[in-house]
Amino acid sequence: MSTKENAIGRRSLLSTGAAATGLGLLADLEAYPQNVNRNSIPSDLKVTDMRIAVLRGPGGQAGEGRAGARGGGRQPLPPATPGTGGASGGTIVVRIDTNQGISGYGQTIGDGPQPNYVLTHKTRVLGENPCNVDKIFRKIKIHGAYNRRGSGVNAIENALWDLAGKAYGVPIYQMLGGKFRDKVRLYSEGDPRSNSIADIAADYKERVAAGFTMLKYDLGVARVLQGKRGTMSAPQGYNGEPGENPENYYQGLEISVKGAELVADHVAAIKEAMGDAADIPMAHDHFGHLTVKSCIKLAKALERVTPSMLEDMVPWFRVEEWKLITDSINVPTLTGEDAYLVESLEPLCQARAVDYIHPDHLVIGGCLELKKTADMAAKYSVGMMVHSNATPIGYAAGVHAIAACQNFLAMEWHQPQPAWHKEITDAGDLVVKGYIPVPTGPGLGIKVNEEAIRPLCRQGEFFTDPTTYWDSQFGGDKTYT
Repeated sequence: MSTKENAIGRRSLLSTGAAATGLGLLADLEAYPQNVNRNSIPSDLKVTDMRIAVLRGPGGQAGEGRAGARGGGRQPLPPATPGTGGASGGTIVVRIDTNQGISGYGQTIGDGPQPNYVLTHKTRVLGENPCNVDKIFRKIKIHGAYNRRGSGVNAIENALWDLAGKAYGVPIYQMLGGKFRDKVRLYSEGDPRSNSIADIAADYKERVAAGFTMLKYDLGVARVLQGKRGTMSAPQGYNGEPGENPENYYQGLEISVKGAELVADHVAAIKEAMGDAADIPMAHDHFGHLTVKSCIKLAKALERVTPSMLEDMVPWFRVEEWKLITDSINVPTLTGEDAYLVESLEPLCQARAVDYIHPDHLVIGGCLELKKTADMAAKYSVGMMVHSNATPIGYAAGVHAIAACQNFLAMEWHQPQPAWHKEITDAGDLVVKGYIPVPTGPGLGIKVNEEAIRPLCRQGEFFTDPTTYWDSQFGGDKTYT
């Protein structure tokens, strides 16, 4: 072969290799027009506006289901001030618009983040190229925090990925490095609809029949033991609920050995009534704010009913307390749904203080941050479950991120879902026999139906309402001096 032919051959080989590699690299994708939205020039894409819809349920009121129910309904809300986007917290969907006519969508966690948790970032995002997702995320992440405030950052990050995917014509998971799975396993969770053992068992048997292969039952100690003498002690008037958010050791709620055994008997009765369906793994959560010693006492009693996991027995940031509990019992533990950013969960993993971390895909910081968190936990041999409280818009983003994570077991699915969830996107029924198939279309891979969202919002809290108040809200961004 001549030198010229050899050079041409090498160039051809390099060109072919670059084309294959380019599917995973945004920088290379633009060189391959067949993959790109013909109506978009990604390198010239700019953010021109950010608007929100505050979903409150049919008629703009908090209603059925969990999403949106905590954010409103406590008292009449004032009208939204023009230009602010919303008057109070709810389930917030953000829409980021661009100079090329394409928009991206993201969602906060579904239980009450305030509009400012999203819109305070508007001036930092305007004018940016939304395809520079990580750059923008690093610019805004310092203004987030654990739980709901982090969810505002998270919603923007998801919307940026949706935009980038639409611009380049690829699904989000592809931009995260590709997928490890074609469908995402769910665990079915929901508040008990009855105190009847038969009713609870029948509910969970239905979930198993529908194809769910993991379950979770909220096991409120005070609810189970109410009226039974010698089972628990607490200051007069305290009913086991968190109240104004003091931590466990402030509450003085203790459970006796008798009480712990009765709680285990309660679970045993449910599983007996479930029959063969009781072989499906069942985890427990929402015990009430017990002290560490009572958590250990309860967990040991529950060992005989083989719970798959015990969740959030103490706050996620109490590493030493978690390690004491985990090392004292023979049941897997998990926590982390309120954590924000990968570094917040690393101390738990370094200490092997829990068996599983449990970040919420709408709180941790975004799709890429969830992937980083999964990889960090794997380094310490800690598994990952994923918490969720979302509409189909939020679930779609979570499914893409999880598809790109090797370290993953199951994602939360709340039941019952509000009927309007099926109407706000073209996805219809997301769940197929206990799994959500990973969308393969560009960006989120689903289409948002804004007209179906409109009746769920109050006046002044929909995408057509400007958010101009936030256009001039600037502030300091330094992390150190």
